[in-house]
Amino acid sequence: MPVEIQTLLNALPAMVGYWDSELLNRMANDAYIEFFGRSPEEMRGQHIRDLLGPELYAKNLPYIEGALRGEKQLFDREIPTPSGETRYTQASYIPDRGDDGEVRGFFVLVTDITERRRIEDEMKHSRARLAEAERIARIGSWEWNLTTGQMACSEGLLEIYGIGAEDFDASYKPGGSRYVHPDDRALVEAEMNEAVAAGTPVDFEYRVIRPDGHIRRLHSRAELTVDSDGRPLRLTGTVQDVTELRAAAEALHQTASDLGRRAAALQGPRASRAADLTTLLTPRQVEILALVADGLSNAQIASRLYLSESTVKWHVRKILRGLGVANRAQAVSRYLSQEHPA
Repeated sequence: MPVEIQTLLNALPAMVGYWDSELLNRMANDAYIEFFGRSPEEMRGQHIRDLLGPELYAKNLPYIEGALRGEKQLFDREIPTPSGETRYTQASYIPDRGDDGEVRGFFVLVTDITERRRIEDEMKHSRARLAEAERIARIGSWEWNLTTGQMACSEGLLEIYGIGAEDFDASYKPGGSRYVHPDDRALVEAEMNEAVAAGTPVDFEYRVIRPDGHIRRLHSRAELTVDSDGRPLRLTGTVQDVTELRAAAEALHQTASDLGRRAAALQGPRASRAADLTTLLTPRQVEILALVADGLSNAQIASRLYLSESTVKWHVRKILRGLGVANRAQAVSRYLSQEHPA
């Protein structure tokens, strides 16, 4: 082989070699020789089986035979180095035909893809961790490419919607996915259009109907990304399933309302007498006014409510000012008038 070509091949980071039809090495660059820990003299004329070892040779034999039949081969392979390290490679076998069309051997191009595999594995693990975090938090993410009109979503979003990747429609349609509740499609469309037109962040709730018929309430947030000229590029956001959270909040609100009604019922007429005063006085002031109407002195009220007498006096002054009356008697009259309105 001309010296210039060999020098060029030696400069390549990939392994380059040539094996004849007898599977004997006729050429190998420095990367090839160094990878297998051979000297140039050991490499030249060596059978490929002796270089690879019995196990790796058996794995590669189908590709070798394919190359000798004149068929190009491309495959990935784990190769243990002489130091005991495992490297990941991508190998290409290219048949070499003579003028008569017969295959005289094949060229080998082997690229070390260990770093690429490491990055791919890390990305795979990161996606798995993200999917697990989304599943636990009931969160999904999505991106709408405004140039192509295509939507992309995470596994977490698919799980929230109760669908598989094969059921996801990547083309955005007005009102969003067909799974959006019919009553909320206009809302979704308005929010998305506003975000694109004005750059307004998306922050709203809507409902979806899963294929199993269950309705879920979702909270969506998104931000618009634009180019250097201010043209919209994509809308990227997250969705959280807040169905149980909203149900719990409604249950707490209902419980609080029930307790309020029960408390009012237990207080009887006094609660009804004070009903109209709640817009003018605080609950504590209404309570003190009721005790004043029962004839209790400031000291007695302080003892009943575990307050200081000066605090009760301060509240009484606030009551008189709030009701627009001059003295306690007028305040009591105002209070008692609630029982028998004119």
